[in-house]
Amino acid sequence: MVQLLLRLNNVCNFRLLKEQNIRLQQQLEKRFSFGNIVGKSKKMREVFELIRVVADSEANVLVQGESGTGKELVASAIHFNSPRKAKAYIRVSCASLPESLIESELFGYEKGAFTGANERHLGRFEAASGGTLFLDEIGELPLSFQVKLLRVLQERQIERLGSHKPINVDVRIVSASLRPLEEDIAASKFREDLFFRINTVAIHLPTLRERREDIPVLAQV
Repeated sequence: MVQLLLRLNNVCNFRLLKEQNIRLQQQLEKRFSFGNIVGKSKKMREVFELIRVVADSEANVLVQGESGTGKELVASAIHFNSPRKAKAYIRVSCASLPESLIESELFGYEKGAFTGANERHLGRFEAASGGTLFLDEIGELPLSFQVKLLRVLQERQIERLGSHKPINVDVRIVSASLRPLEEDIAASKFREDLFFRINTVAIHLPTLRERREDIPVLAQV
């Protein structure tokens, strides 16, 4: 009798957890729907259509635009309208990562890999496997790390610090940049081969001065 009650309790708890996950997923999908990116101008309608098309693909996407144009909203909309929406969406601010920590944060590390590494740590790539990894301000990554990132994108494998065992990762990359990366390439600050790898599809977000007809709409939000 006690075992039966325990099993019924486990079933009820499992159903409750499943219902909570469904509700959470619905909330996320609503939050990151196209309706949260405001605009009815021709330029924004073109952006919406491009998001809709690229979301169904596996293409890596580069979103470029000035501060405040909504790059993160676009990245989120791509993920939550894609076949990967049930998997993880991991955001990384490349500009805020100290250079000494970039590799360990993105690729992870094994216990004992360095002083203070008291246990295994999974990096952002492993955390996002099956889903989407959003690399915000990717142009801030140092050249020394860009070559390592390029190799990972080509081979779809990472190695944790302190290990030589390759780990397969299935990650869709969405990147964003405040300034045109073509300028960084010309200034030898960004690798051209990495640019072509992340720029399968490019989305340029217009500023408000380029879509003034959207100002009254934004004022009502």
